[in-house]
Amino acid sequence: MASPPSPDARLTRAAWIGSSAAWLVGALLITRTSQPFAGIHPAQASAWLHGRWDLPSRPDVLGLEAFVIDGRRHTYFGIWPSLLRVPFAALPDSWDGRLAIASMLLASGLLLWFSARLSWAVRDALRPGAPVGRAEPWAVAGFQLLVGAGSIATFLMSRGVVYHEMELWGIAGAVATADALFRFARAPSTRGAAWVAVWAAITTTSRISVGLGAVAGVALFTAGYAWPRTRARFAAPSQPDSGRTDSRQPDSGRDFRRHLAVLAAAVIVPVVLHAGANTARFGSPTRLPLDHQVFSDPDGFGTLNDAREAALAANDGSLFGLQYVPTTLWQYLRPDAIRVDDRAPFVAFPPRAHVFGDAVFDTLDRSSSLPASLPGFVVLGLVGVVALVRRPALTAVWGPVVGGALGTSFVLTIAFVSHRYLADFFPPLLVLAIVGMQVLVARRRSRAVLAGVVAICVAGGAISFGLARVFQRPCGVPPPSPSGPVLQCPDAE
Repeated sequence: MASPPSPDARLTRAAWIGSSAAWLVGALLITRTSQPFAGIHPAQASAWLHGRWDLPSRPDVLGLEAFVIDGRRHTYFGIWPSLLRVPFAALPDSWDGRLAIASMLLASGLLLWFSARLSWAVRDALRPGAPVGRAEPWAVAGFQLLVGAGSIATFLMSRGVVYHEMELWGIAGAVATADALFRFARAPSTRGAAWVAVWAAITTTSRISVGLGAVAGVALFTAGYAWPRTRARFAAPSQPDSGRTDSRQPDSGRDFRRHLAVLAAAVIVPVVLHAGANTARFGSPTRLPLDHQVFSDPDGFGTLNDAREAALAANDGSLFGLQYVPTTLWQYLRPDAIRVDDRAPFVAFPPRAHVFGDAVFDTLDRSSSLPASLPGFVVLGLVGVVALVRRPALTAVWGPVVGGALGTSFVLTIAFVSHRYLADFFPPLLVLAIVGMQVLVARRRSRAVLAGVVAICVAGGAISFGLARVFQRPCGVPPPSPSGPVLQCPDAE
């Protein structure tokens, strides 16, 4: 008789099954759509190979997203997806859409991979060597399915637009950074710290707001790791670069200093990369010259950009401000931001956000919220918060959680409301949900409690998938095109 599979094998198999099913769902969604602005990243890759940063002036490349600086057109999108296109720069334009799909499928796969890795690392920290219960493989497979086929990642896979690609890479990179950081904490090594730096850089050069959250998380962890009084809580004692624990603290010597230097680089290098790209494009490490964007031209798009003009005029030429926070925070946290529809998939986006005060918004797309579209992750995340407070073994997780929460300040202070911006909240929420899932599996609470959590997760997954399908419906406005705005599908009020 064959021996039963090891705990690692059983959980690995479950994670593969759940992740594969979720990835296939995303693949089916993304291959059914068009890919607006798919030529931006290939054009940037080609420009680099010719020693330039500016892109062609053809309207089918940048369209309204172009920033005209000294007569040359630039994009503000992160450089990582463009770097991925460099090996394929010689391909004809007809491949642009396929490369966008391939990039998003890669990001989706990495998100699922690192979600499973982090889940296993958290399990090992909470209950090392614990036997696998009968229900645990089902929980692992179901959670991975929820991550890829029932979350904001599913919505991003509903349309191969450049904005969704950036968000998806931001999520994947942030979760990978959290996994690398937690694994470094469990077994400090120079290689582990280097992986933290790599993934923090990829995140920041994909989606700057999410990337700065990841960098903030690394900075918080590094501060705790460097301070002797808190080092034991932030990193397990180890033999440097061996991954084996022993009784001495890594609080002195060449190895510890090397670890600290690489972690410091993980904070500095991503910021420098973004600032360097921004300077090459716009002449400033931080400024985004909205007054030079084509869409901001009052003569360029007729009534389409009236809201942009009004928002800039009301806010001294900026689209950021604290006056937007009451509206955005309430919209993204309100529990009723969903509607029931009589057509399959029987859910729809709610009416547009209610504006508090005299804030003037550029765009108010219909958007659901975290509690309404991701209730399973919210419930598991709350369990995760309690666990972090009570479990010293998970102290290192606080860095990605707090840093990721800080990173959401971008979508809370901008003059936009959009469902895709929930993606900025997802990395810290996912990390907390992973902790919460492992705690519930370990505690084996009553069947009624577990059944309730499962029901909430299933309902939330169905809602997220449903909203993704709604977003794919033909809209009552012209479909997105490279020379026109990408609009949320405007369901009836």
